[in-house]
Amino acid sequence: MKIHLWNGSRDVTEIMSSKSVEWLQEELESGLGVSSLLLLDCRSHELYESSHIESAINLAIPGLMLRRLKKGNLPIRSIIPNNEDKEKFVKRCKTDMVLLYDEATTDWQETGVASSVLGLLLQKLRDEGCKAFYLEGGFNKFQTEYPEHCETNLDCSCPSSSPPASVLGLGGLRISSDCSDGESSDREPGSATDSEGSPLPNNQPAFPVQILPYLYLGCAKDSANLDVLGKYNIKYILNVTPNLPNMFEHDGDFKYKQIPISDHWSQNLSQFFPEAISFI
Repeated sequence: MKIHLWNGSRDVTEIMSSKSVEWLQEELESGLGVSSLLLLDCRSHELYESSHIESAINLAIPGLMLRRLKKGNLPIRSIIPNNEDKEKFVKRCKTDMVLLYDEATTDWQETGVASSVLGLLLQKLRDEGCKAFYLEGGFNKFQTEYPEHCETNLDCSCPSSSPPASVLGLGGLRISSDCSDGESSDREPGSATDSEGSPLPNNQPAFPVQILPYLYLGCAKDSANLDVLGKYNIKYILNVTPNLPNMFEHDGDFKYKQIPISDHWSQNLSQFFPEAISFI
């Protein structure tokens, strides 16, 4: 199935190419799908763990990196939290067909490319040289018709088998227009909404989140947890709060930089960038 769209500068028909659940079932039944098809699941990590199509790789992203994804300076491999899956993607993404699915997308005429993260991912995959498609009807349709090809990680005997950095799933996220790409200065204090005014999900990501190699985003609880710091070999801590202490400052094992930034919607963050970047 192909839907012809025009964005003013380029025909994005090719980006919107799709595959049916019947086609995917035949590929998996034949045994060719596992060896020649890369399945990418862009739902939240919780939904992925609950159940996913066999052999699928979970794509996820911290909310703060959505803007980088839109601007095109974030490679797809960087939003694969599992290192083994990341290596598999890098080795096969240029030679194998890539099939991306969310929860229930059926018709792109309802959403369009510009406002959809799934559409943006498809475009990004194509730009990186991948032969990418999306699954019509998403996971819901496939699971309803072919549950035998879905698996879960919830039965794992190891209760702590979580990814190294839990992050926000992409499935329910949308990309705002270019005019809102700056700081959200028009957002009211305390309003937990996304760029389109919809409430943000309550299940915010667990931390720390790897932003770049050796660079993590964490919270106060993580900075006070020696086990977490040791697990990720974190030795430098940038404290951007005005009142939280540098917990292990006098131990000699950690280097701290504290920048007193108020947690308020009207705070101008750009003035602190040079100092923070210098420390990093």
